[in-house]
Amino acid sequence: MNHYKICGILNLSESKQLTNPLTRYRPVAGLPFCSRYRLIDFPLSNLVSAGVESIGIFMNGQYRSIYDHVLSGSDWDLDSLNGGIFFFDSGTEQVNGLIRDNLEAFHNNLEFIEKSRSDFVVIMGSRALCTIDIQAILRHHLEQKAEITLVYKTVSGFDTDDQPVTCIELDENNCVRKMKSCLLNQDGPSAVNMEIYVMRCSLFTKLIRRFMAWNEVYSLRDALHQSVKKIKTNGYEYTGYLKNIHSIKSYYDAHMDMIEESNRSALFGGEYRIHTKIKNEVPSYYGKNAAVSNSLVANGCMINGMISHSLLSRNVTIDMESKIIGSILMKGCVVGKGVYLRNVIMDKEVHIEPGSRIIGSVEHPIVIEKKSTIYLGT
Repeated sequence: MNHYKICGILNLSESKQLTNPLTRYRPVAGLPFCSRYRLIDFPLSNLVSAGVESIGIFMNGQYRSIYDHVLSGSDWDLDSLNGGIFFFDSGTEQVNGLIRDNLEAFHNNLEFIEKSRSDFVVIMGSRALCTIDIQAILRHHLEQKAEITLVYKTVSGFDTDDQPVTCIELDENNCVRKMKSCLLNQDGPSAVNMEIYVMRCSLFTKLIRRFMAWNEVYSLRDALHQSVKKIKTNGYEYTGYLKNIHSIKSYYDAHMDMIEESNRSALFGGEYRIHTKIKNEVPSYYGKNAAVSNSLVANGCMINGMISHSLLSRNVTIDMESKIIGSILMKGCVVGKGVYLRNVIMDKEVHIEPGSRIIGSVEHPIVIEKKSTIYLGT
């Protein structure tokens, strides 16, 4: 296959209504994941592994957490003179309680694609947690002689939590015949649209300009869905690990998945590395009363209690006689003596006072907001 140059578009205007309060001050892409990563690390790493040098990140107005994490892109080798990371405002607005971008923002920044001198563009978001080979998608795209290639995954018995998830129907030639809304808890296998698209840059710019000329208000997602219905679009089936982070429940479930080595290997153990911002920390300390099982613990922690089936980010402190079960503790959390936590998600720098008991459930984990101080005794 000839060497084709690819650029990337990360559209971070993703609805975060069902991930509040974790996304009150950060976009979905900024959510911490698996003790040391953020969700944006996965699409960025997927693009870098494919040799992409120019990536446009279209933000939803909450810039700081993404800026602080990504910076110049050096941790992803994206600080070269030939490309790099470019930040744009996607002109987000709320429609019926859901965040959506404005296509005009992409139209106004088409120069980014033109200056990249790329042959193809990959459009994706951060909600689909996966490790995917974009070069394989491009090869499939060229072999099938499609104008657009859409990535999907076949799943059974999923729950969309009322989020706008779409499914596709394919014909015998693997071309997209129909796109429709997925039904909650529907039986049987469904081909779920992962909202990852590949097409020539010339086609993308043509489509954006055409939709803008119609003088209608479109989001990028709307425009892509309309294009798939009218233009020859081929489906590429992704068969690896996937979790669609669209709610607190799916965020919690994805973390619990990572405790299983098979899921962790599927997401992190492939040919391509997942990059993240490098932070040097001292090793974690385990006291004589520490007992840790089936858990992931990052560097810089001080553990003097019992932890089971949980994930701890950097610099977490667990005091003596405390029990942490089925929970997620983000950076800088402090758990006092004799605390009992089950099925809890603690955002950064939460303090739990000694003797507190907080019990959620697998279906409805309790979320504690960033920098809160909590005492809930018996």
